[in-house]
Amino acid sequence: MTLRPTFVLCSLLAACGGAPEADESGPALPAGTVEFTPAQLTQAQLTFDTVRLVPTDIPLSLPGTLDTPDPATAHVGSVVSGRVDAVLVLPGERVRAGQPLVKIHSHELATARRDLAAANGAVVAAKAALDRSTRLLAAGAVAREEVEQREAAYQAAEGERVRAAEIVEHLHPDGEDVTIIAPRSGVVFSVTVQLGEAVLEGAPLVELGDDASLWVTAWVPEASLGLVGTARAVRVTLAAFPGDTLPARIVRSGGRLDATRRAVDIRVALERRPAGLRPGMFATVHLDGGQRVQRAVLAAEAVQRVGDGAEVYVVDAPNRFRRFPVREAVLLADGRVAVLGLEPGMVVVSRGAYQIRSTLDAEAPE
Repeated sequence: MTLRPTFVLCSLLAACGGAPEADESGPALPAGTVEFTPAQLTQAQLTFDTVRLVPTDIPLSLPGTLDTPDPATAHVGSVVSGRVDAVLVLPGERVRAGQPLVKIHSHELATARRDLAAANGAVVAAKAALDRSTRLLAAGAVAREEVEQREAAYQAAEGERVRAAEIVEHLHPDGEDVTIIAPRSGVVFSVTVQLGEAVLEGAPLVELGDDASLWVTAWVPEASLGLVGTARAVRVTLAAFPGDTLPARIVRSGGRLDATRRAVDIRVALERRPAGLRPGMFATVHLDGGQRVQRAVLAAEAVQRVGDGAEVYVVDAPNRFRRFPVREAVLLADGRVAVLGLEPGMVVVSRGAYQIRSTLDAEAPE
């Protein structure tokens, strides 16, 4: 229930027997308490809620991480062992498919080139032998079986030459260096090697992905797996965007329970993407349909997030307001917040809570 400011103030004045005159020499206010002047009250235009406990379905809130979809993320590794001669990209850089990322000096390139040269020589020799036997066959000097053997040898040599050429091409040679290229277009998320570093075949070099679409990875406890269903609507909040709730849906869930976490991973796709999102941001996934309990339900603006907790501001007198920590502040589907720790009948500030918090923060001793 939302009460008009005038009604609340008059009720409190009646209960106290009238407004006391300001006493500038009175005792100091307790810590975490602030008094507003009449001018401040007028300017703040506060509204108030009287606390009552109601049966509430508490959503399951799951910590998660914003990331690119798994199929759109590429972990680029080294195809050879060698020494890094050049790192050509930086984190945050946008690259195109086929763009050089890292250059590696490797003896494997020299070996591949020698193998190709040997294969080319074998093809030339096999072709010459085939041509000679073909001429002799025409003159009746050899049997057809010999020509067929020469043909088979030539085809085998040509196949080996193609294989050796593909290996060299796969290394994307640039002088004496092997070039590692981007397998797809995207954004470089991380570079895990430095100039001069020795790497082994398969060592991770660059991670890149497509930030055009993002999803949240979270873990659902074993006891709550009944709340998970593909394409189910959920809500996501981000620490970087306080006060903004993003609609989302579950697009994938893990097929096996993680033995350490005793939980299953889910992937949640955002249906709205505000500007400024970055992979790696912390997020919270809210699944409706959880435990039904008695809670105080307040307007979202009445509950201020402070560090890892939350607080509201209790009305102690017509112009006096006190910090009051609350626990288990949970965002509900209708945009309100359910909290634990308030007693029925308490009067808390609704609209204008942020102004009171700002005043308290400004007056707090450093």
